[in-house]
Amino acid sequence: MSRRVQASAPRPEMVNAVTEMLRNLEQICPDPLIIGRCPELPGVVLDKVWATCLDRDGTEYAKVNRDFETMRAEYFKALVAHPVGRSLALLAVGPDGVAMLELGRPPAFVTEARTAPSTPTRARRDSYNCHHIVPKSVRPESSSTLVNHATNFVVAKTTRRGRDQSENPHHFWHSLLLHPQTHNAPAEPIPLYVVRPLFPFYPPITQGFHTAEELRKKLAALGAPPLPEIWELRLLEFSKASKHRPYVVPKEFHEITQMFGDLFKTQNKDPTVNQQLRSGLAAKGAQLAADYLPAGAFVNGQPLPPGHTPKRSLPVIESNRQPGSGVQKPSNPRKSRSTKRHLPKPIVQPQPIQQKV
Repeated sequence: MSRRVQASAPRPEMVNAVTEMLRNLEQICPDPLIIGRCPELPGVVLDKVWATCLDRDGTEYAKVNRDFETMRAEYFKALVAHPVGRSLALLAVGPDGVAMLELGRPPAFVTEARTAPSTPTRARRDSYNCHHIVPKSVRPESSSTLVNHATNFVVAKTTRRGRDQSENPHHFWHSLLLHPQTHNAPAEPIPLYVVRPLFPFYPPITQGFHTAEELRKKLAALGAPPLPEIWELRLLEFSKASKHRPYVVPKEFHEITQMFGDLFKTQNKDPTVNQQLRSGLAAKGAQLAADYLPAGAFVNGQPLPPGHTPKRSLPVIESNRQPGSGVQKPSNPRKSRSTKRHLPKPIVQPQPIQQKV
């Protein structure tokens, strides 16, 4: 990264976008009890959007990536320039992570180094990436949904350690919920249930907090002021949902999480090999995704039937509706939508195509 990029301050437009992002998160789900509804994915909701999958080898997808690269560093800086964003960053990635964000870099640091006689030193490295909530590989139907915007970003932990994927929620989301929906998706717009964390960082904490006082003491030790009450309550509910320990990806999902990471290994870049791996992941992930996705969601190219009921209670929202629309009640998932904007009708007979994620 050039010194010019490191030294430049975020523009007011980006600072305002971060403020909008934090405000939107507060308004989406004001009830903190939503945080612990799904133990496997605490602090996460499904956000229903209508979108068309893009060709990852096409010009439109390439432009989305280029545009993101030009703004990523500025977003990181603006995020920790905001007082609430900075406090949340200190809790999630610590002072070292905040220092990297101030330079426009994603947090990445060595957390442990092991040495043994006659063997090289082995370091354990924690890393984070900026995850697009509505993926870069889709085109939203609504013009108000901007893929490259602060409201569509979350800084997610992406630490990979072979079979141990306990600290890789980022790839967990892709393998369980996103890849099964977009692989073999029709060429027309479909209802896509994207993973929307209710925090700008995930996991939002690295230790448990039983009380607000404990949380405030931690922030004071980090040199940060107390958070607004809504964020305190959310963090305490997240701690409760993760049993007051650092969040880990459940072990039964480590295999598919590792499979998603394998898609990007150098030895798997051959298009034929990569497509085979993607198909295998979609088939395996589809069996698990149906436990979390509602009726009508596409799984490996086919919509779940109208009578489908997910086994897991993952909250569903439509953030693109008017502010304050809130979480849909799981007891009435087929309630009709009330919105002024036009939404495409469900696909009757979709024609599946091969899509990558």
